[in-house]
Amino acid sequence: MVARSSSLVLLSLLFAFGFLLSSYSVESKPIESAPLRKRTARTTAPAGALVVSKSPSSGQYSTVQAAVNALPDDGSEQTIFIETGTYDEQVYIDRSGMLTIMGETANTANYESNVVTISNSLSAASAGSDDASGTLRVHKDDFALYNVNVKNTFGQGSQALALSAYGTNHGYYGSGFYSYQDTVLAEQGAQYYGYCYIEGAVDFIFGQHGFAFFQRSTIASVGPGAITADGPASKTDGLFVINESTIEQSSAATEDLTGLVYLGRPWTEYATVAYTSCTLGSIINSAGWEVWSTSEPNTEDVTFAEYDNGGAGSAGTRASFATKLTSNAGYTAAAVLGSDWTSWVDQGYVDQ
Repeated sequence: MVARSSSLVLLSLLFAFGFLLSSYSVESKPIESAPLRKRTARTTAPAGALVVSKSPSSGQYSTVQAAVNALPDDGSEQTIFIETGTYDEQVYIDRSGMLTIMGETANTANYESNVVTISNSLSAASAGSDDASGTLRVHKDDFALYNVNVKNTFGQGSQALALSAYGTNHGYYGSGFYSYQDTVLAEQGAQYYGYCYIEGAVDFIFGQHGFAFFQRSTIASVGPGAITADGPASKTDGLFVINESTIEQSSAATEDLTGLVYLGRPWTEYATVAYTSCTLGSIINSAGWEVWSTSEPNTEDVTFAEYDNGGAGSAGTRASFATKLTSNAGYTAAAVLGSDWTSWVDQGYVDQ
């Protein structure tokens, strides 16, 4: 009787042990395959980085501009790390060499946990030009920005840029850009925006010679108007593609924007903009696109294209000058940014 009881106990233990092993192996696979590499905190500065702080200690800087000014202009690769806080200033960058600016965050995956903001209030009317009004003005090639919110708080009444980007091989990752009119100027060169937030009302993604690819971002309208305003001098002079992104009404909007927002309008007749595999909210007018103005429509040679979009705003009869694509050929990241794009775009913000 004792021997039989012992055997039963042993069999029970072996069965339980086998069950635990089976459960562990099933549950461990998702953990191993989950894309965790980018969903991590960044709370300390990388080795060798200049540090910007609201309470700077010895060797640190109290403003972003002071840190930029302290960088050697010798073509070397440099990094600036910004600690938590709002920095009320305008920042201008024109040094040579790769520069990366990183904001402190509890989650690098996107903009939602950002705790660093660069803020300024300046209109183009007061500054003298669109570019001069920018809160962050990047006049250089080879630049990356991670997890920083950039705001121009001027509001309605004039163009007022959050970002003025003049340069190629720019990467903006998990960052937020806020204004009302002309929020992001992607003026020239190849530029990548991944997991970003862009808010505005009128022409708030615009430029003349830029090749910009917006990937898995949130584009939020705070008022009626067109999202994009592309103004190239020819059909080969610029291209904006917004891919796998969400177009929605901003929580800061003070009115219902249903049907009051357009995907874009042509700054010049050669405007080329495509929305591919996006979710378009009900704010998008059924025409999709609008003319520049009644006296100057600028629609002769535009390419205003859509491919594989969904959501309430993807339905309806589009404007006569709009194009419905049957594939995204010609509008991929490689087509927009160049065949070498994987060498300078952070692939962690592509493959997540």
